[in-house]
Amino acid sequence: MGESARRGALPWLAGAVLALLVLGPALTPGSLLNLDLVLTPTIPVPRGVWALGPELSRRVPLGAALACVSTVLGGAVAGKVLLGVALALAFAGAWKLLPDAPTAARLGAGVVYAASPFMLTRVAVGHWSVAAALAVLPWALPVLVRPGDDLRRTWLWSVAIGATGITGGMFGGVLLVCGLVADRGRRLVTIVIAFVVAQLPWVIPGIFTLGPTGPLANPRHFATRASVPFGVLRVLAGGGFWRPPSQVGANGAGGAVLGAALLVLAVIGARQLPGRWRGRATAAAVIGLALTLASGLPGLRSLFADLTTTAVGGALRDSQRLLGLYLVWMAPAAALGAVRLASGASAAVQPTVEVLPAVAGVVLAAPGLWGAGGALEPVTFPAAWSHASAQVDRRPGPVLALPWHEYLNVGFASDRRVLNPVPDYFGGDVLASSNPEFADSPRAREQGDPRERHVPPLLDHLDHVSGALQDLGIRWVVVLHEVDWKQYAAINDDAGLERTLSSGALDLYRVRDWRGPVVDDRGRSVAVHTHAAPWSSVAPSGAATWTRPAATGWLRGTSSAGSTATGLLRLPAGRGPVWYWPATLALAADGVVATGVAWTVVRGRRRAPLPN
Repeated sequence: MGESARRGALPWLAGAVLALLVLGPALTPGSLLNLDLVLTPTIPVPRGVWALGPELSRRVPLGAALACVSTVLGGAVAGKVLLGVALALAFAGAWKLLPDAPTAARLGAGVVYAASPFMLTRVAVGHWSVAAALAVLPWALPVLVRPGDDLRRTWLWSVAIGATGITGGMFGGVLLVCGLVADRGRRLVTIVIAFVVAQLPWVIPGIFTLGPTGPLANPRHFATRASVPFGVLRVLAGGGFWRPPSQVGANGAGGAVLGAALLVLAVIGARQLPGRWRGRATAAAVIGLALTLASGLPGLRSLFADLTTTAVGGALRDSQRLLGLYLVWMAPAAALGAVRLASGASAAVQPTVEVLPAVAGVVLAAPGLWGAGGALEPVTFPAAWSHASAQVDRRPGPVLALPWHEYLNVGFASDRRVLNPVPDYFGGDVLASSNPEFADSPRAREQGDPRERHVPPLLDHLDHVSGALQDLGIRWVVVLHEVDWKQYAAINDDAGLERTLSSGALDLYRVRDWRGPVVDDRGRSVAVHTHAAPWSSVAPSGAATWTRPAATGWLRGTSSAGSTATGLLRLPAGRGPVWYWPATLALAADGVVATGVAWTVVRGRRRAPLPN
């Protein structure tokens, strides 16, 4: 291997080592469960791919690829690979931002950025779309802040960062605005159209899944932890995650001191950043940091909370995500600041000064190394889970997940707080709580399932609940033996339910009188064959009810479907396929973007290879 090949391989090798050091025990067999990190044996295709709820489209489009890979590698392995690749890609990207800097500086930039407490926290809590956006960000930055220089590359990097979802879209949008302002609007219309089209795979599903949600939880609970002055300084080091127990590193006085020190080094080294993107990236960093702090600073947080109370504004309530725009500037700038300081020191001291950012990065990352303090410790689902899932697969139908909590402490996951894993594990139509249960938001619903509000009243009379479950279209009830599950014991007294599985981990019940997915007004089952989630063939019939959540956009032939009083899909009398028309827009957007990328790459190869 030649010298140039070795140099080219070095950042990737170092990034791979970093990923191994962070994931550590997670790389052993088993699933991962921690807060929003739910890696089940098979990851279901997100319904947002079809612009179909009830869950918000946070997982598209990247989640669709992850689901496909999970069918080959398994969900746990696919998820771990994604997290590892994100860490390595982020490190190599920060390294590549400083092509002419000493190796020590490039190493410092990679460690401070890729192993920042911000990145490690998002990895640990399962915000893998945020981690993916951080991984793409340093590669896209030099292009998107100069969007008019090469429209071809601007388009491709807009697609790449948009493929990570809404967080990547926000990163790219800020970079693009800074570049367009600096260029005084050069090629404005073409660039804006290209960027917007590149974001359509997540924008269109977002439009159709965002509307029916609510009321959302109080946005103050998702504000950046940024008390003055030390909380702000810890944010500069990558801290400030809205749930303090989940924050990895950047805690205490040490985090504040290192945050301040890195900012000072960044200010010293900012002038040494590559001139093509230096000023524009600085502006993006200021915007990202300002928005990050706005949700947590006294005097601003109330106004910010009011602005993010709406469904649309709620996309910004976790404003700490935008800290990535600051970190991608700060990490290389701080590394160059150390080089500048070292240039004025004696030859014997220079190497020590140059590696100070790398040392600071390692100190900040230390609490997250080897499994993020136990958050990435693999777990094994009890055998009863697979047995219950197999029963549901043999006789499919909507599933009600109990206990009725969106998040619960899972015993077999060392009592870690976890998003209810039943929807991901069982797949299909699972009705579960989406209320995070904040005291000041008792009726909050973070998903748009119209059936959800009908469940809490049923929990007070579980001894005769089967009739109400029929009205909700429920065929199966899963009761996990977690947290307050004993309060649901009365369900065993309902003769309309058959307990088909009883174990120490969970109980599975079948609603005896469930009559089928589609039932007409005379109580007769109507034949149905589903080709894909938004498209089904249904036999001709009178008006009928389908045991799936209602949503605006469903049609029977060309006639609009409605909703029952309990939130089920109400089909008009007639014939023709039952289909969800927004799915055609989502698929069209995916096709346009994929075709555009293929055409750009093929055309570019005919002209010249892509620039490095």
